[in-house]
Amino acid sequence: MTKSGPGRTVRITRARRPDAERIVAARTLFDGPLDLDATRRYLADPRHVFLLATEGRRPIGFLRGSLLRQIRTSRPQFFLYEIGVVPSARRRGVGTALVERMLADARRIGCEEAFVLTSPTNRAAVALYRSTGGRTETPSDRMFVYPLRRRRRGRA
Repeated sequence: MTKSGPGRTVRITRARRPDAERIVAARTLFDGPLDLDATRRYLADPRHVFLLATEGRRPIGFLRGSLLRQIRTSRPQFFLYEIGVVPSARRRGVGTALVERMLADARRIGCEEAFVLTSPTNRAAVALYRSTGGRTETPSDRMFVYPLRRRRRGRA
């Protein structure tokens, strides 16, 4: 949970399959309509993560991504695919809280790293990812990486 203003508490929860109807009904969060059956299948797959930020009963933000298996280590990576916050809740720490929750969950399950792709011209996204610990190799990179575990010397 995070505070997002005087007397307002934002709650972040991981959505599960029974939450599909609630997510589909939260039309203001998405660029277009969602398919209920596809949403149910997405939420039923434990490799997929959908975090929902709510203020009271009103959905105000989300983050979705997937765990990716690797071939060099048994530890997965987390790919942050999409994040959104309704305009009325922006610049109140909701996006930051969603990313921080995702990072905490990824660390807890032993992910090697988390990463997200964005356009370097998307200033808000770049600021969010940098402020939450994301790093790029060069300023023009599109991929921000969050190293989550230290690598052992001599191991990939």
